[in-house]
Amino acid sequence: MTKKIGDVILDVNNISLRFGGVKALTDISFNVREHEVRAIIGPNGAGKSSMLNCINGVYEPQEGSISFRGQTFSHMNSRQVAEMGIARTFQNLALFKGMSVIDNIMTGRNLRIKSNLFMQALSSSSVAALASASA
Repeated sequence: MTKKIGDVILDVNNISLRFGGVKALTDISFNVREHEVRAIIGPNGAGKSSMLNCINGVYEPQEGSISFRGQTFSHMNSRQVAEMGIARTFQNLALFKGMSVIDNIMTGRNLRIKSNLFMQALSSSSVAALASASA
């Protein structure tokens, strides 16, 4: 089943990023629509990672703005970006050493949990017990 391409959910407008005298990005604009898949491609040093780092709040561009679902930002806060549902993956699949797969997965779930520390501890132990029982 193919989903129909929808409205613009991510709009990047005139982003420029400099590191001292080095121009990493100059006047970059693009958008992504709902149910659309886009790619940022180019050779090493083209600014792909710098662009993604502007979107996910690691870098603050000197010029331009980023809009996500109608909300415009001159700088995205990393936690705020994650809470909005924007995620980034990397080419290597490194897990935290000394942790199980379930523990690694649980490290990212704290943004979606709406409970206190005590309830999270109970939930974590019951999830771990369920995972070990099914193994």
